[in-house]
Amino acid sequence: MAVVASALAMIVTQPVIAHMGDTIYGIPGDATGGVTQYWWWGYALTHGKSIFDNTLEGVPLGSEWSQIPFVVLPLLIFPFLSIAIGPIASYNLLVLSAFPLTAWATFLLARRLGWTALASAFSGLAFAFVPYHVEKAMGHANATHMEFVALTFFFLVRWRQHQRWRDAALAGAMLGLQLWMDYSFTLVLTFGVLAFFVVSVALVEKGLSRVVWLRSNIAAGLVMAIVFVMFVPLMLVTAHRPGTSGSYTASLGSQLGTVQRSFAEIEIYSARPLEFVEPWSANPLVPARLRAWELQHLHGSNTAESTLFLGYTVIVLGLIALAIGRRPLPTALALGLMAMGAVMAAPPTFHVLGIELHGPSYFLFQVINFFREYARFSILTMLGAALLAAGGFTALQARLGSGRRQLLMLLPFLLLAVEFNNMPPNHVTQILPAPAEYTWLRDQPPGVLMEYPAHSGSDITQEVQDRQYMLYQMVHLHPTFLNESPTKGIVASAAEQLEPYYGPGVAGRLKSYGVKYVFVHRDDYMRDGWQLPTVVEGLTYVTTINGVDVYTVG
Repeated sequence: MAVVASALAMIVTQPVIAHMGDTIYGIPGDATGGVTQYWWWGYALTHGKSIFDNTLEGVPLGSEWSQIPFVVLPLLIFPFLSIAIGPIASYNLLVLSAFPLTAWATFLLARRLGWTALASAFSGLAFAFVPYHVEKAMGHANATHMEFVALTFFFLVRWRQHQRWRDAALAGAMLGLQLWMDYSFTLVLTFGVLAFFVVSVALVEKGLSRVVWLRSNIAAGLVMAIVFVMFVPLMLVTAHRPGTSGSYTASLGSQLGTVQRSFAEIEIYSARPLEFVEPWSANPLVPARLRAWELQHLHGSNTAESTLFLGYTVIVLGLIALAIGRRPLPTALALGLMAMGAVMAAPPTFHVLGIELHGPSYFLFQVINFFREYARFSILTMLGAALLAAGGFTALQARLGSGRRQLLMLLPFLLLAVEFNNMPPNHVTQILPAPAEYTWLRDQPPGVLMEYPAHSGSDITQEVQDRQYMLYQMVHLHPTFLNESPTKGIVASAAEQLEPYYGPGVAGRLKSYGVKYVFVHRDDYMRDGWQLPTVVEGLTYVTTINGVDVYTVG
């Protein structure tokens, strides 16, 4: 299972496997920001600096890394891996490993539920390569590791089948490891665990009274919770990082205290029922008119959060399972996960027959107002659908009997590959060799670098640009004035006063910050509506390299 999923991952992400050290799967933005973070971790360890605070960013005001809530597992692994194989290869390894691990864990869960090996393999591939997971792999690498989600349910099912407390403890450990990998999906998984116990309590084990069975489930939940709590202290250390330098409180307090979401954002980043059956817009077989319609109806969201397609093959097999392949626990668990995911991902407010109703997100927002991407609960629906499809697959296998007719069961795999395909084109970003302006700067004397646009255009565009600026710090090794928090913080406020670079008094302010080099990316600057004069008081024009005007200050 893992070998097949690894091979498919190499195909999906090609040509990354042949360019592990210079190309990443994904697009500029969160993906390149992840590479930058991994680079700093390796650089800091080998240069006697703190991995918690990038002292080369945001100079001299502070990097504001205190606002980034680190997670434990990447922090334990990737600083050392970055030293050994480099930050780009480390990032690629994180993404590539997510597919086989997720497929393997889902396979184990499906087998534990009693489905055949081939059906379980289909279930594992269906969940690992569902379009939402592939979209996530292009930007949110930590979020692609869904193996802890499937393994949590694997150990819970094993606990129910054998009544061994160590299985409940292992389920708690998987939930803890998910906390150490990604915070938002830990919240999602918690509600998935709730769905499991609701199903488990409803399906009383033979030979036990309802009261005894209820007590047993409560005890298992407590064992899970106790083990899970053991993972919290280290999470608090890495997320909060007391003592981090900068003008802000440490990360966890900053995130909880300053990130306030609105109902409008909850509405935008929630799921719509139609999105579960809309074909993937990135699939080249989808008609252009339908693709355009889907992109026009993102309700303010983005493709990474709105691509919730379950797959028609998965849906059909799930319906077959309900019709002829029902088994109490596997069917109930799959339906329970699907229902929990769909309900929790629903918009906070919707109308039925003219009556205004509220979804769970409306009420949960009153308690947790820093979480906005409720569409992420849809992974429970995707996992449940994949497990239910394994039931339909198993039923069809039994109907076909033995012999050559079993070869027909390869058809669902082929159909799934067609539905879950988004190639061409390739979805990769080449990072190295670095643009010529940065290799030029690498050979220049020390000095702080300022790049433009610095605070113009849309917030999203500026964020992507800033992360590109930070990415190539690993090449030129000069301190930079900007950091990767373009829409908030003291650095962003200062940058706002530095647009345009030719404005009155800007050169003097740059000099006061210790800036020595100024890069102006001509195409981006003109796109934002600025001019490009090369004669600027306080700046000395040096040259133009690769479409970038280079100046020195003073």
